[in-house]
Amino acid sequence: MTTTTDLPVFFGPEWAEAARVAADRGPSDELRATKLPTYWEWIDDARAGYDASWALVDTDLPAPDGGTGPAHLLLEWDGGRCTRAAIAGQEEAAAAHYVLSAPHDVWTELLSGADAGRLVMYRKIALQRGDVLQFFRGIYFVVESLAAIGRVPAVTS
Repeated sequence: MTTTTDLPVFFGPEWAEAARVAADRGPSDELRATKLPTYWEWIDDARAGYDASWALVDTDLPAPDGGTGPAHLLLEWDGGRCTRAAIAGQEEAAAAHYVLSAPHDVWTELLSGADAGRLVMYRKIALQRGDVLQFFRGIYFVVESLAAIGRVPAVTS
């Protein structure tokens, strides 16, 4: 049985690596069965060759290195694979292609099972920086990746 003391700390290094693994792995076969195969084919096509980096920002958590600004989960995608995850400060995350930010309570909602697509659609998780057109061309891939990250359990407070 898993207890909260066994869970990684949200926006901590162990959670970041677990989030990377979850985003890279994608949805389970059981989850894939809940949506049309053409939906997943579209996502697989969008993912193929995807090269970008994301900085997910919890606007309420301080930078882990004691620097200025909030904490960032930096995810790097290379050839459709999520190859790196790190908890970073503002300076390291500044080079990310896309910056998505939300307050802590919204990230907690995502971890509690909230629909990632709705959180993005209603701008609770907002694109703060990056090529908007290019970003939204792959939005379902992004949303499913955020949902995968949201399924990674963590201690949030």
